[in-house]
Amino acid sequence: MSLIYFIITVLFIIYIVCVWNSTKEFETVLMRISFILVGTLFITILTLILFWISKFGISYPKKEMVGEVRKIILLSFIPINGFITLTQASTIFAQAKSGMVSKEDMEKKLKKLVIIFIVLIVFEAVYFKNIQNGMIQIIQNRVVK
Repeated sequence: MSLIYFIITVLFIIYIVCVWNSTKEFETVLMRISFILVGTLFITILTLILFWISKFGISYPKKEMVGEVRKIILLSFIPINGFITLTQASTIFAQAKSGMVSKEDMEKKLKKLVIIFIVLIVFEAVYFKNIQNGMIQIIQNRVVK
């Protein structure tokens, strides 16, 4: 289990560094930090909602297992989802601010990003269901041994 948490820590470090580097065009450090915090909060809420949606139809043998599985899934997918969306969004905003793309092009790019994120969420919902079933089996096998 400690290997999983180590990997999650590495994911978060990579996520923060990548988003931080992609926001270098922002005017102030406070704007960069705010973007990362608000974006991460948004991604966390979406990932949590996605977890609860994917949880329907899965029966956990013990209620305590839900918390353990939820924690691992959330901590694993927040940096992944954030990396995919926040780095791209910050790059799009920076391009628009510097004049590399027009406001209309920025809106088109953001719409494409939202569509990609929605497709990602649909795939993740199915994947979360599979992960939960697999983790239930692993936890049950660990308890039995």
